[in-house]
Formats: sequence, structure tokens, C-alpha cells
Amino acid sequence: MSLLRHPLLIRLAEKLEHGESALRWIDLYAAQYVADCDHQAADDSLVKLALLASFSSGQGATHLALEKLPLETSLGFRVPRQSVAEWRASLLQSQAVCEAGHDDLPIKAPLVLHQHGLYLARYWRLHERFETWLHAQSAHFFRYPDAVLETLAGSLKKVFKLPEPGRDIGAPDWQAVAAAHTLMQKFTLITGGPGTGKTTTVASILYLLMQRYYLLASSNEQGSNVPVIRLLAPTGKAAVRLAASIQQHLSDIEQQIQLAGDHHRSSDDGFPRLSEYLPETGETIHRFLYQQGALREHLNQTTRFRSDEVLLGKREAQRAAVDIVVIDEASMIDLALMVELINVLPDDVQLIMLGDHHQLPPVEPGQIFADCAARYGKQAYRPEFAQQLSRLTGYAVEALSAEGEGGSTQPSSQPLCQPLSQPLCQLRKTYRFGGELKEAAEWIKAGQSRALKQAYRVLKNGNVNAQDVRWYPLEDSPPNEIEMHRIISAYADYFERIKSQAPLLDLATAFDRFQILCSTHEGPFGVRYLNQLIESHFGRTAALYHGKAILVTRNHPHLGVFNGDIGFVQVVSNDLNALEICFPHARSDDEQDVLRIASGRLREWQPAYAMTVHKSQGSEYQHVCVVLADYAKELLSRELLYTAVTRSKKRCDIWASESAIDRAVSQRAFNQS
Repeated sequence: MSLLRHPLLIRLAEKLEHGESALRWIDLYAAQYVADCDHQAADDSLVKLALLASFSSGQGATHLALEKLPLETSLGFRVPRQSVAEWRASLLQSQAVCEAGHDDLPIKAPLVLHQHGLYLARYWRLHERFETWLHAQSAHFFRYPDAVLETLAGSLKKVFKLPEPGRDIGAPDWQAVAAAHTLMQKFTLITGGPGTGKTTTVASILYLLMQRYYLLASSNEQGSNVPVIRLLAPTGKAAVRLAASIQQHLSDIEQQIQLAGDHHRSSDDGFPRLSEYLPETGETIHRFLYQQGALREHLNQTTRFRSDEVLLGKREAQRAAVDIVVIDEASMIDLALMVELINVLPDDVQLIMLGDHHQLPPVEPGQIFADCAARYGKQAYRPEFAQQLSRLTGYAVEALSAEGEGGSTQPSSQPLCQPLSQPLCQLRKTYRFGGELKEAAEWIKAGQSRALKQAYRVLKNGNVNAQDVRWYPLEDSPPNEIEMHRIISAYADYFERIKSQAPLLDLATAFDRFQILCSTHEGPFGVRYLNQLIESHFGRTAALYHGKAILVTRNHPHLGVFNGDIGFVQVVSNDLNALEICFPHARSDDEQDVLRIASGRLREWQPAYAMTVHKSQGSEYQHVCVVLADYAKELLSRELLYTAVTRSKKRCDIWASESAIDRAVSQRAFNQS
């Protein structure tokens, strides 16, 4: 028997059963619960707003913006035309709604009203927890003794090879400015597009932080002079790449400083080599949380629990013993994951988040990185912060404020409300990512679909204006056989290696050369169909075979693999009936380079030859093929196409109709403000 009793919800349930509605069952049941909490409701306006709030969370938004309510929806109902003030007055009369900041209101109210936003109670609690933490971080500012400040300034200038004082130092080196930001506060956001040197910058930052720990510990004659560091990313491949890049750059820095004769690098001085204390590899955020007892997946494993932990579905997470945490690809972190993370981090941790705020927002609600970039990009430096930043870098305060984003020094109209620190620093100079790939990415960010199409269109006769970026206009849906063959043909080399029984690392290297990225799972341009077509085309019809590339689609913390990890099927000891799945980019508990799991133990995965753009975040490939489905235009966005193009190192092919290109370049992601 259905639990739905409200007339509107019963009608919408019938549409949902017939596949005529984009609503989810959870949206209907959430709205019914809201209706049950307010028996005095005069009309169904509250139920409609509850439906929209729940539906919006499924689209990645943490709240429903009352000033942007659609009068007409594709969900099967209309929303009354009212001002924000009228909505607020109406909502606050309901027993199902409480206003944020009023402690005397019902705790169990399913909806929370905060300014012009209507939150589901769960997301409001997450939002409030994150805002409380963020306020505490923003209020923190390191003030150094003059001797320590001068030593750090000298080291920073050596590491980044800045000109000597008194000479024309030119425009700011924003990598050096980002390092100075990090030395002055506990929480730092470093944003920049591909090739701007984010991980290179972090290697330098870690060197300087190590020196700071050493100097402060020596001057205070207490505490450890070697910080505990963890390197994290949302995906296993991104985590390993982060650690390898930092280790390499850090070794180069230490060698450079040593050759320069820096007295802090002498063996007699006792300053430790940070490269010797870095973790051997990075790890996923989920693995890190799992180790602290913070993931819900704990309840499904063999870990011992108290009875109340099992019954309530909760377990108190322990605080991690860590001093510095670096997180790469932070644009992928949603609100719930961020709150789980800050709940296990110690209060005095140094947190550095790297990312590109132009990329896709997370799948789950709450685009933490992009929202923080937007917030702090409008924030002015406090005078004390600007002066110390200038002393560390040697740049004039005026030069640091000239570029605008994340660096304004204009006084705030409400200085008492302004945070003491400035977490955001944007890297502007591109060192690696250039040419047509960079040009295409910039046009996408600027919403210039016409320029994009004119520059990269491949004509019917095969002529193309560009070589690194190519747009193949699709006119048929589904695409014809010739078009499909051209899309999947780049995998021929990989399947030849499978045929020759190539070893694991050879397969992994070959796989990184090409990847198909789709905007949707379903239909003739979707992940499922393309994966089936690829395997069929190359004569691989068995469910598992040697060399098959798989993408994990759910966290398996007890096995050491997580959502987004890529593994390769291998034959065990020449026994064709015994197969295991190997993850060369993961580490098992015994610190082996390759994690091996019996094929029968891993249940939730898909072939990895075609994947959604979301799943590709954190990875890079030599050659990327982007397939946009015009029959699922609601999934297309500027952030999606930008993310897809920037996964490529050398070449990007875009297969899409003209209307799909126009939609993707002009449309912002649902939860982009």
C-alpha cells in the first residue's frame, strides 16, 4: 500500500509509474512527510516547494532559491507567483518550517528557511557545520616574529627564484603568492586551469611549511619539527599522480637549494629533508575517512561495533593524527563529503585544497570549491594580511591587488565582518596546457560557441582547420556505422595488446592514451551502448577476459578500492578460468604496488572504455573523444564540456550536433550560482 496520501502526490505518482515525470520517489515521500508535519496547510504550495527542494538536491543544489522559483515546471505542476517576502511569510506560518538561527523553533522541522533559501533539514545541518568551520578558519592568521618572517621570506624567494630586493621584480609570481598565503593561514584554496602548476606550487609550499615547523619548534624548544602529511584526492589515480608529482618536484627543490648553498640545508643545521618524510603515495579521500571510522560503509564490514552504533547507524569518528593535508581535484568534493572530512581533521591542521573552479560541480549537492572561490574572489585583503604578504614575497601591496580576483585590497564597507585571512589564490600563468586545447577551453569558459565551431569544425570532405581539437558535427541520431567506427577505432592498439597478452603495466600505460567521455549513460551516445559496441567490435563478448578495463562504481573500503578506480582483469598463473582484477594505481595494506582482488569479490563495476565526464575528473589522457548526446540536453553544460576538453593532454575530438554544442557552451550547470 502506498504511503502517499496528498492528492497532488498521488497524481504525480501515477505519472512517475508511467515514466512521465523526472521526479524521484524520494521526492514524493519527502513532500508527503512535509505535508504530514503541517496539518493546517491551506493549499498545496508548501508541498510543491518541498517537491522542488528535494528534486533540486537530486540535481546537485543544497537549497531551493526562492527568488528563482520557476512558475512553470516540467514536473507536472505550477508554482504560484509570489514575492520572496510573501513566500517567507507563508512558510514561517507552517509547522513544517523553521527559520535558521531561532533556537526555540522545532528541531524536527523537515524544512529550514535561511534568508532566501529553503533547505531540507539534512542539508541545512551540513551547511551550518561547514560555515561554522569556515568561519573559524577564516579568523586564523599566523603572526611571526620578525626573525622567522625574514627567514621564511628569504627561503620563499630562493624557492621561486624571485628577483633580489631593489631590482625591477615585475608582475607577481602567483605561485609564490599562493605559497605566502599558505604560510599565513591554516586553510588555503589554490585554483587554476590545467598546466598552471598547482602541484608544483604545492611541492614548494610543503618545503616552506617544513621549514616553518623546524624554525618554530627550534625557537620554542618544544614540539616535533617534522609534520605528518597526507596527500588526498577524490580518485585513486589522481591521488597517486599528486604524490608522484610532489615527490619529484620536492626533490628538485631540495637539490636546487642545496646547490645554491642555503645554510638551512646544511647537514649540521639539522633541517630535515621533507622528501624523506612524505607518504610514499597519495590516497583517496574515502580511504582516509575509512581509516578514521568516518564512512557509513563501516557498518557493512567486519569491524566490531557497539550495539548502539549498529542500531543508530552511527559511529563516532576519531580525529586523524595529521598536521598537513593536501587535497587535489577539490572541485569534486560535495558538501556531505567535506563535512565528513572536517569532522576528522584536528583543529590545528593545515589544509590546502587544489582545483579548477570552472570544472563540473560534484554529483552530490554542494559545490564547495566553486562556492568558496566565488565568495573569496570578492573579498578584500585586510591591511595586516596585505602587509605581511608583501613582506614575504617582496611585491608591493598595490601590485598584489592589481589582478582583482582573490587579491583586492580595497577596504570593505563592513570591515568588522571581514575575515582576517584570504584563503583564495588563483594561478594565472599556464606552463604546460596551451595551443588549441587552451584556446578551446577559454572559448568554452567565455560561452563562445560560434568561435569554437568555426575553428574546429571537420568538414564532410575530411578537411579540418585544426589538428589538436576537432569537432565532428553529428547529423544522424543514432550515428551511422562509419561515424561509430571512427569514434571507437582509437582503441585498436589497446585491444591488440590484449590479444598479445601484454603485461599489466603495459596495459595500464596504453589505456591512458585514449578515453571516450560521454555526457550520459543511456542511448546511442551513452556509456552503456558504447562500451557494448567497443567490446563487440573487437570480438570480446565474454563478461571477463584478460586485459578488460573496468571502472569501479561503488566504494569497497574493505577491499581497498573506491568509486572511480580503474582496474584491469588478469589471468592468474596461466589458468584461463582464474581471473583477478588488478589496480596498478592503488596500494594494498601490505604496501604492494599493485592491488589484486579476486574477480568474484568485486560486484559493482562497468567497462571503462567509455565513461561519463564526471567519472573522468582527476584523470588525464593523451587523446580524448567527447560524445555529447543531444537527446539529453538537460545534462549538457559549459562546465561539462570544459572538464571534458581539459582531460586531454594532446588531442581532443568532439562528436556532437550543432545544437548540442550550442547548448553545452551556453548552459551553466544546474547548481552553479
